[in-house]
Amino acid sequence: MSDKEMHIPNLHPSHRATTSNSQDEYEDTPELGSSFKSRIGSFVGSYSRASLMHMAENVVVSDGGMTDDEDDNASVYSSYLPRYTQSISRRNSEGTIHERTPLFPSLQKVDTCGSVMTVADNYPHETHAKSSFTQSIFNSINILIGVGILALPLGFKCAGWAVGLFVFAFCFGLTNYTAKLLAKCLSADPESRTYGDMGAFAFGIRGRIFISVLFLTELITCSVALVVLLSDGIDSLFPGHDPILIRVISFFILTPTLFIPVRHLSYTSLLGILSVFSLLFVIIYDGLSKPTAPGSLHEMADTSILPQDWMTVPMSFGLIMAGFAGHAVFPTIYRDMKSPKRYNEMVNYTYLVTAFVYMTIAACGYAMFGSSTMQEITQNIVLVPEYNQMINRLAVWLIALNPIAKYGLTLNPVVLSWQIGLSNNQTIENWFSRSSYRKPMVMTLGVIFTSAFIVLLAYLVPNFDQLMSLLGALFSFIISGIFPMMCHLRLFGHTLSRFEIVSTYILITIAAFMAISGTLRSII
Repeated sequence: MSDKEMHIPNLHPSHRATTSNSQDEYEDTPELGSSFKSRIGSFVGSYSRASLMHMAENVVVSDGGMTDDEDDNASVYSSYLPRYTQSISRRNSEGTIHERTPLFPSLQKVDTCGSVMTVADNYPHETHAKSSFTQSIFNSINILIGVGILALPLGFKCAGWAVGLFVFAFCFGLTNYTAKLLAKCLSADPESRTYGDMGAFAFGIRGRIFISVLFLTELITCSVALVVLLSDGIDSLFPGHDPILIRVISFFILTPTLFIPVRHLSYTSLLGILSVFSLLFVIIYDGLSKPTAPGSLHEMADTSILPQDWMTVPMSFGLIMAGFAGHAVFPTIYRDMKSPKRYNEMVNYTYLVTAFVYMTIAACGYAMFGSSTMQEITQNIVLVPEYNQMINRLAVWLIALNPIAKYGLTLNPVVLSWQIGLSNNQTIENWFSRSSYRKPMVMTLGVIFTSAFIVLLAYLVPNFDQLMSLLGALFSFIISGIFPMMCHLRLFGHTLSRFEIVSTYILITIAAFMAISGTLRSII
């Protein structure tokens, strides 16, 4: 394959394959000369590439971007944005047309394929580097299993065993199904690479605007949840301090991460999967080591089959659904696979592992603490003196490190959006050009004020369960449930049977009801 062909933007992975189908079947077989260090580096590079492409490609930014010189003085974030014009696909009654159309008068989506490859892994010039089947599963699990896992036992407490299991099974089945629909919708347009591309292909410019605004709003909410999680972790480890002081400490801990290059942050976010599996081990170990309730797996706490208060059931919709929110990243993972034809198989393995971890922590946590289950299961385990305190505090420390590892990566697209917006305002640019210190000073202060705003929101909305319920009900049901089905109907409705169409509308109705009721319950 020529270098020219390898650098064609938005080329479908199957068109870029350098191996035969028979070779794809053995893509996970290590080379004889490969070292353990190189294989670990390949895994880390694969995840770094996926997270970078996801963060950069789903955000609406300026079509002009920044020059390299401006990037050196202004912000490390914009270094991942090449300047090019995206061709957006839209369907009409006559078929598919391609128009070079901006989202706003001066804004449109940026393709980061080339630039991400220069920073994502150890092979910056090998733009044909792809993730293996195993790496894709690892990336998907690491993205799906997030901090929302801490509130899953509370979700079962709100719903009871029967309703909780039903909601869990529904969210599992719905998101597994829609994750596969994403690949089908992307295959309808080989130029589509991201979730935003899919929305634009199905619904035009309005679809991309809707996804971009929703994506940025979700990132802000998730950043607030990370601040709350860190503050709660500090309070658990060092109790008795004023909430305002804890928020201030969180601000000084988290804000510096916004100045770290994204390529380094994407590596540290691998800490998430380590902390989750550590928490899984700690909960099981604690439950088996204590013979009597509360906090024991030998003697269950006061749980209930049905909800003790039916008004709390909608809260469980968002708490449980938040754990299955990874669909904005699945298109990037699909396009990054060496063998995209194995995508559905990859999704099934990912969901089996994820569901096992989720169900284990949710069931064990609720069984151990029952009606005393708190908004974060880590808050429960540190209050039981019979547990091994060294192991428990280690688990809490690992969970507390999660926000530090992911805060900069999560808030980066928000910072990136307003930074490039400023850089493309001619009046502001003229003011910047009058002195060399003005632009870096404004950009630096802007980052600090952005972080301060997030911390302020975390102080005003201090409940982790409320934030996770809002993330799950408002954002996860739309991004991971409703919107993929709407795109599928839009693109393939004319090929579907009446049963498939009716079934899809029933699923959309149920998901919409759970989203609306869960959102209202989380903000009231």
